[in-house]
Amino acid sequence: MTLAVLAVVVALPTSQSLILDYSAPAARWEEALPVGNGRLGAMVFGGVDRERIQLNEDTLWAQGPVPVTPERAGEVIRQARQMFFEGRGREAQDLIHKEAMTPAIEPRSYQPLGDLLIDMKFPHRRVAEPLALGNWKKGPVAATPDPAWARPEFDDSGWEPGDLSVPERSWAAFRTDFVVPEKLQGSSWNAIELSPIDDASILFLDGERLGETKQWNQAHRLRFPRPLTPGKHVLAAFVRNDGGPGGFAERVRLLCETPAEGYTRMLDLDSAVATTKFEVDGVTYTREVIASAPDQVAALRITASKPGALDFDFVLQRQEGAKGMAAGKGRLKLLGAAGHGGDKQGVVFHAIASCRADGHLTQSEERIEIRGATSATVLVAASTNYNRSNPHAPLGDNLSVKNASTLDRAELRTWEELKSRSVQDHRRLFRRVDLNLGQALAGRTIPDRLEAYRKGAEDPALEALYFQYGRYLLIGSSRPGTMPANLQGIWNEHLEAPWNSDYHININLQMNYWLAEVANLSELHEPFFWLNEGLMPAGREEARKLGCRGIAYYHVTDAWLWTALYGHPQWGMWPMGAAWNSQHFMEHYRFTGDRWFLREHALPFLQANCEFLLDWLVEDPKTGRLVSGPTTSPENTYLVEGKPLYLSMGVTMDQMIAWDVFQNYLEAVATLGVSGPLVDRVRKALANLKLPEIGADGRILEWGEAYQEAEPGHRHMSHLFGLHPGRQITRANRQLFEAARKTLEDRLSHGGGHTGWSRAWIVSFFARLKDGGQAQDHLRQLLSKSTLPNLLDDHPPFQIDGNFGGAAGIAEMLVQSHDGKIELLPALPSAWPQGLVRGLRARGGFEVEIAWANGRFESARILSLRGGECKVEYQGKPLAVKRLKPGETLRLSGESTPPSPRSR
Repeated sequence: MTLAVLAVVVALPTSQSLILDYSAPAARWEEALPVGNGRLGAMVFGGVDRERIQLNEDTLWAQGPVPVTPERAGEVIRQARQMFFEGRGREAQDLIHKEAMTPAIEPRSYQPLGDLLIDMKFPHRRVAEPLALGNWKKGPVAATPDPAWARPEFDDSGWEPGDLSVPERSWAAFRTDFVVPEKLQGSSWNAIELSPIDDASILFLDGERLGETKQWNQAHRLRFPRPLTPGKHVLAAFVRNDGGPGGFAERVRLLCETPAEGYTRMLDLDSAVATTKFEVDGVTYTREVIASAPDQVAALRITASKPGALDFDFVLQRQEGAKGMAAGKGRLKLLGAAGHGGDKQGVVFHAIASCRADGHLTQSEERIEIRGATSATVLVAASTNYNRSNPHAPLGDNLSVKNASTLDRAELRTWEELKSRSVQDHRRLFRRVDLNLGQALAGRTIPDRLEAYRKGAEDPALEALYFQYGRYLLIGSSRPGTMPANLQGIWNEHLEAPWNSDYHININLQMNYWLAEVANLSELHEPFFWLNEGLMPAGREEARKLGCRGIAYYHVTDAWLWTALYGHPQWGMWPMGAAWNSQHFMEHYRFTGDRWFLREHALPFLQANCEFLLDWLVEDPKTGRLVSGPTTSPENTYLVEGKPLYLSMGVTMDQMIAWDVFQNYLEAVATLGVSGPLVDRVRKALANLKLPEIGADGRILEWGEAYQEAEPGHRHMSHLFGLHPGRQITRANRQLFEAARKTLEDRLSHGGGHTGWSRAWIVSFFARLKDGGQAQDHLRQLLSKSTLPNLLDDHPPFQIDGNFGGAAGIAEMLVQSHDGKIELLPALPSAWPQGLVRGLRARGGFEVEIAWANGRFESARILSLRGGECKVEYQGKPLAVKRLKPGETLRLSGESTPPSPRSR
């Protein structure tokens, strides 16, 4: 699919810092800096003695059998539906769980490609080599650990060696001791590195609390308060297992992290270059890392300020499932297959790394050594046999030849040419939008700014940086012809990633692409459309099993384009994924005016969803209205007689999605001049569709009736779909609009918004409610509570949807166009008294520039990209209504706008 994109001048000047800067190497993955070209991703750690560049390739997925919906699922659901109407919901839910749903088959994860490791060699710098710690002893299992177990003098002679497991819902203690020699070669160890600890732990060094771990699936690195002194030391760990298999780290190493003079590490969002610079023995070393889209390589440049002072070794390796070896002079290769311990084998992958240096090169089977150089360039090309046209028919390409050819072409260019091509390509997209919200906290690194921000400091420039970071991440993880951005975008170090790093389509995938149109990155939406159209054959089969025409997608899919009723009804009994996703097709048309896309892609997808909904919706015998069900309000629970139920008829989110699909379809056929029986049936169904209801307490009902909520602060706020990303709830319906506010405020009063993506969604909710103060407050909470040191979103763990959703929320605060007009600064907070934004897109094919000062709109320029009527509003009052020609600009001044109350 080729998307038509209306682009204007791309070289907008950037008036605010677009640098993520740090004064120390990354101690863990969540501090490393991402670069990506849509297909290849890299996380740059910036180590002094060892540089780790963790690599990803977007099609590197494990596979295996997929869940299959039972053939009689539709029959079971129809029976359960009648039981719900008869008031037998619990029986109906149990029936669906037992007979309509199939068990999960996991893991089947998106996986890392491997690591490029650069070991620097400095003739006069001495640091202790990493030391692996073993001989762990396991103490008693207890409900609560005894603090005495951590003391150095404690007698652990009766403890058992070897077993690292911890029973469910228990604590266990582990201890080991080691000796630091008197004459250590180099600086002593000052940090510890641990492989994942499942679920959590508290660590002690010589009886002093060292720190704790909370993420069960992540490696950990902790710094000691001081370097270890010669003599005996004792490490102790109290490990808690909250459920399922669990235990202590399988690998523990002592590390020496000795700082270098003048150390800086940074990521420039404007150029997409990650740079590390430091000085050792009077020599300044500089490393630059890019992921080039034009040349399809990840590339590293290393230079030394003194001729001949650059010495390093490098290897290309992977945790498991791959073998590294020589691939000709100056080249190493890595080949293997994705899988899980030999099970669920997925794609075959291949990578080649090459090195060009002006020094002496020697090579072994798995390592290349460079000595006496002044500069060197390392290039990595990688690919798999994944077939985007038919994932179940692997490509027959010779991956070795393919990657070697990619490197051959890249090596014809100098580093300056490679870098320039990459930067220009990135800026073609990135520089379409400029945002200035005010001054940054001067002279501070990102960690310092985050810490000050968490303590209450104002830093509007950090919020602007966060917006641009969202755009940067989408450019790096979603390009035409690549896979869509998954739960981790493209950046993942886990062989078994959280939630398999898959595509959750009950909000997460959709949130990944809320930013695409409004942030002037329309063509990056293409992988989303590819995925949805690729799922249509599976979706038709699922709809057939439900006794319906059209297509039905459930809550999850992945690279293998399957969908099924699987797992638990609380999250799995939800066939509305395709219907929600159809909104994106129509939104792409609204922003671009691409009639070819509307006719060839949006209309067929909308039609398939209408066919499904017309068969799926049934009349409620009490009201005669059409309702969906039985389904879940994604992942939430209500109580009946004190016991939880997950499913209901007439779930509000389903009803809002159905309204959205029918409205979008009718708009599409009217635009294209299409008529016929389906159009008439949709109009009739829309007129009889159950609409959102307001309960006695003034809140929008989440389920078909006013049930008691089991978790009033649940992270999903699905019954506000009609507020955002939908358009059913606007100020035109004041009663529903105010009910949405009350619904949101109540959810928050019970602790809602506690995950990163959920908090990001709240920013857009308040923006649509025209409440800039609350929108900015929740943006502050997103950055303060759910943002990692590298500014990636912390669900926890890392999940990229919060980055995209938060950035989309900032755009909603500045311009809205979902209600038939362009609203300037609809939710401007007092924290942004002056600013400038240019390049945002509005529905109808407009590009918007807005300047404001003292909290008031000053001027705007609205460029029509395709011609048409332009309606503009500010603070609820019309500013202009004018029909523009293609390329014509409407200029507006704030001088004539009447004063009105500032946004809260």
